[in-house]
Amino acid sequence: MRAIRRCVLASAALIVSFVALLVAEVMVARGGAHLAGGPPLVTDAAAGPPGAPVDTVVWLGDSIGAGIGATSLPGTLPEQAAAAIGKPVRMTVLARSGDRVADVLYHQLPVLAAIHPTMVFITVGANDTTHLTSRGAFRRDYERVLVELPSSVRRVVILGVPDMGAPPRLAQPLRAVAGWRGRSLDTDVRHLAARTPRAVYVDIAGKTGPAFRAHPATYFARDRFHPNDAGYGLWAKAVAEAPAPS
Repeated sequence: MRAIRRCVLASAALIVSFVALLVAEVMVARGGAHLAGGPPLVTDAAAGPPGAPVDTVVWLGDSIGAGIGATSLPGTLPEQAAAAIGKPVRMTVLARSGDRVADVLYHQLPVLAAIHPTMVFITVGANDTTHLTSRGAFRRDYERVLVELPSSVRRVVILGVPDMGAPPRLAQPLRAVAGWRGRSLDTDVRHLAARTPRAVYVDIAGKTGPAFRAHPATYFARDRFHPNDAGYGLWAKAVAEAPAPS
């Protein structure tokens, strides 16, 4: 019995130490360099090559859609994606830095009815990963976002959760835990996309994560967390290569 008790106490001590280490690393990560608000968000503006717009595009989501880390508007993901896709559009970006899927549902989605978009891009999940949104709540709110899109939407491009184990701003083992959490939520995003008519899923983590891990100085912004112009360029290429929804 004493041996069992010692084993239990030792295990509990390890767990407490591990949690304390993660908390300390979270505090260090939050105290690092922070970027400004990013380029001004576009509202009903021309994007892509010149010409008559073929779609009315809206970007929903978080700092990725808002362009945090980009040096200027042309370096943001929505602008680079429009250029890579190669079709003129009218674009509005509703994505906001720090937003989670619940924010998209309750604050961004209601704005769509007045815009009548024909194409919607969604980039959300990174903040749900770091803020420990439960998988059940994440799935429920994300599904409601997809179900409640306006009937005008003909195509939904759903970007998966990025490789949260790549940002050098997160130390180990926090980075490994964030990577695991991100993969879990990304699995839910992939499954929801498969069940959604008009939707296509873009495997951002799979297509760009290895490059971000191998060359962090090339693809991460000064805060070592968000992509820079080159990083968003990788994302834009992955978006442009996404197949049409079945």
